[in-house]
Amino acid sequence: MTRPRSLRAGELRVQEAPARLIIHGLGSCVAVFVYDPGPRVGGLAHILLPGPPAKTTDHAGRYATTAVAAMVEESIRLGARRSALLAKVTGGSRMFSADPALPRPTVGDKNIEAALRALEEARVAVVASDVGGEHGRTVMADLSDGTLTITTVRGRPRVV
Repeated sequence: MTRPRSLRAGELRVQEAPARLIIHGLGSCVAVFVYDPGPRVGGLAHILLPGPPAKTTDHAGRYATTAVAAMVEESIRLGARRSALLAKVTGGSRMFSADPALPRPTVGDKNIEAALRALEEARVAVVASDVGGEHGRTVMADLSDGTLTITTVRGRPRVV
């Protein structure tokens, strides 16, 4: 079994099986896992914010709009087919809500919305999600079988 490669906030990585990619301490950030089960190619992004403050950025992994597009493009370059790409999304917790009873959207809510919109625009089907809540997550994407394992402090690991 290969050792997982860790991603920091704002990073994305696209690889082939048998790679495993992991994000520790995912809070209001969102993790997007894009995967083609045929060639077993895909990527994971640790998204910080919905979109960049300007039209261009050299940190594609930081923003939902640029991270999804970059992962799709790189996955296709490595042999994935756009029509076969699938996505799994997690994170976007309400980690620092001053008053959770207030209906105003948090950074986590905005990250979730932007990630889902970017996937829709890229024509990548979302097949699983575990978003929101008030707890952090550790997530591991396994490119050998396309699983995304989500672990929280309060619960047992869940595989989607």
